[in-house]
Amino acid sequence: MGWMSRRCAWVAVVSAVWLAGCGGGAQTTDAQTKSLQTVAVTPKVADAERVAVFRFYNTGAGVHFYTSSVDEREQVYRTATYMEPEGEAFFAASVPSAGVSPVYRFFNSQTGVHFYTISEEEKNTVQASLPQYRYEGIAYYASLTPAAGFTPLYRFYLKGKGVHFYTASAEESQSVQANLGATHQYEGIGYYVMTAACGSPPCGVVGPNRPRVFIPLTGNNDLATNAAFDAQWSYVRQNAHGIWGNNAGITDPESASLIRKLNTRKLITEYPVPSPGSAWLPLEAFTNIQRLYPDILLNPEAIAFYTNQPSQWNGRTIAQAEAIYTDSSAPATQRYHDVYTGWQPQNFDAGSSLYLYANPAAILAFRSSEGTFVECPVNLCASGPFGDMFRRAIRETHVRGRPFIWFTSNTSMSSGWLTAFQETYNAIAAEGLWRSDDVVVIVNYGGRYPKVPESVGSAAADTAMGLAYWAIKQRVAATP
Repeated sequence: MGWMSRRCAWVAVVSAVWLAGCGGGAQTTDAQTKSLQTVAVTPKVADAERVAVFRFYNTGAGVHFYTSSVDEREQVYRTATYMEPEGEAFFAASVPSAGVSPVYRFFNSQTGVHFYTISEEEKNTVQASLPQYRYEGIAYYASLTPAAGFTPLYRFYLKGKGVHFYTASAEESQSVQANLGATHQYEGIGYYVMTAACGSPPCGVVGPNRPRVFIPLTGNNDLATNAAFDAQWSYVRQNAHGIWGNNAGITDPESASLIRKLNTRKLITEYPVPSPGSAWLPLEAFTNIQRLYPDILLNPEAIAFYTNQPSQWNGRTIAQAEAIYTDSSAPATQRYHDVYTGWQPQNFDAGSSLYLYANPAAILAFRSSEGTFVECPVNLCASGPFGDMFRRAIRETHVRGRPFIWFTSNTSMSSGWLTAFQETYNAIAAEGLWRSDDVVVIVNYGGRYPKVPESVGSAAADTAMGLAYWAIKQRVAATP
């Protein structure tokens, strides 16, 4: 866990230096650790009792905040634009068990910053002597001594600022000590936290580290209506993972025909964010296929609202959209499970006038959405400035635990689409950025690029379905 990139702490808290010397009562020295080991109980934390501790950076105060509460994390995502999510910091026990002790949390009403301690003595002193600290209870449970599956949480004191920070990264701790010693005083190990969500990683259901492949409606009119093409994309028809519901330039009968040829009913619908002053469309506006063709039983995963103009979100929220499009009273084949947002790479460029982080409403839309898609043509995002923006979008979607969708489209290229697509896809894979719930969508605007065949022999063809064929094969090869 090397986090020495932008800031140098998991968590910053108000200092309790005045309570028990330089480091307060939370840290343990090497001698104390050896003594504790002689009487320590080996921690035994069941997988179901482990919880991820999430980290945020408070850009206004210049400190970190962490929480093991998913509800609190989501509340911060959706309401605090100044809090930048930074992902899972470490894992801890959510309930008491053998070998672990409570870590207590206080809120300093004077500074608006939280304070955390595992020390019973320090906790009691704070409660008795410092009324500005409101006790908020037990944050989680950690170990006072080393144990298998646990790692030290190192504690530093920021001189002159009255703030602590912790890091579970030995690399970061060493770097801070070597490079920031003038301002960051090392205080030792605070306690020990877990490095994984389970006792025997990998944890949970292990899926392929390659994205799913969705087939768009738009641009595929010929595939919908011409049965002579069916055999030329049979593998894609049988193995695609979903349908991308952009129906520009394709009729309802053509859409129904194309869907019937696919072996999937998973659907993500794309639609522009309504223009200023316009109302959200009713759910019924997106259910034509289901109502006109009752035999088509769709599984709507999400509806994705797209704009490259962050100001389009002014006066709008994801909560408004969720109230309409995820309405539990609607039939399951018509209501959506989630609401996603869609952008372009320049929305993640701090130097662009379209930077979404310059608009509070856009920030909240991005953070509140349950997934993100970014449109980037096949030959634009492998590297260079657009590649950097593209990767930032991926990382900032994944740090929130959401799926990322690469909406790749054709430009003026008349050939070489497959090679360009593979270059970007493989570059993202080489950096370990793909996740199993991610998606790629190959959009052939106007059907200008050749659509079939999907393969020439066993090799993917340089066609729209050839790209889908190749991407599906990559996921199959990566499946454990």
